Amino acid sequence: MEIFLKRKLLTAAAVLTALMSFFCFCLPDKERAVTVFIDGESQEISTSGKTVAEVLSMQNIALGADDKTLPAQEEECGGFIEVIRVTKDTIIEEKKIAYPVERVQSETMFAGQERIKQKGVSGLEKSVYEIVLENGIEISRSLIEKTLVKEPVKQVVEIGNLHTTARGGEVLNFSKTLTMAATGYTHTGNMTYTDIWPYVGIVAVDPRVIPLRTRVFVEGYGYATAMDIGSAIKGNRIDLFFDTRAEAMKWGRRNVQVYLLEQ
Repeated sequence: MEIFLKRKLLTAAAVLTALMSFFCFCLPDKERAVTVFIDGESQEISTSGKTVAEVLSMQNIALGADDKTLPAQEEECGGFIEVIRVTKDTIIEEKKIAYPVERVQSETMFAGQERIKQKGVSGLEKSVYEIVLENGIEISRSLIEKTLVKEPVKQVVEIGNLHTTARGGEVLNFSKTLTMAATGYTHTGNMTYTDIWPYVGIVAVDPRVIPLRTRVFVEGYGYATAMDIGSAIKGNRIDLFFDTRAEAMKWGRRNVQVYLLEQ
């Protein structure tokens, strides 16, 4: 009798286990809320999918061949999925190529003078890139092709190398010459910047262009020494001292060659 009861109990347990397995298999998985961020919008969905791929498939969300997801498609879905749209594009960029500059000495031009003998022309280069965008933002680019569309043409500049000239029967030896705007000034009642009283042969200069105490020869004026400065004398400007206001006014303003004499 005891053996019979044991057999009955074992049979009932087996039947109960089988029934439980059947019902567990047939009942659907419990649905949960998931936020899907896609194409700039956020969607709240309810799903029973386990992996990211299952959730997207159940929502009929199609992915492109290069699209990505966070988490990855094969990973288990938590409460958030981001779909990253990956696209590729080709762009063309053109860039100017700076022209080289060649400087050549000229024995027919005074030192300090320059002249463009041949004008330079910029070249042109074309580059083709493949760019990769994620959700419309560029994340990488690779060079596919680079083409030289136009060769640059060099610019040739002649540099004066002549350090000697004759003026008024005298030979001038100079380090360089400058084309300057020359004006005239006269007594102001003040000493020069170098603490001397001005006299004919004193000129005011911009020390950044002509150092003070430099001996010069000014065409139309003669020999002079840079011993003064002026608030308006900037760059290639020179102010020549005259004894009278009438002489200064008569000089006016004119462009002259100024020779910086060798010391």
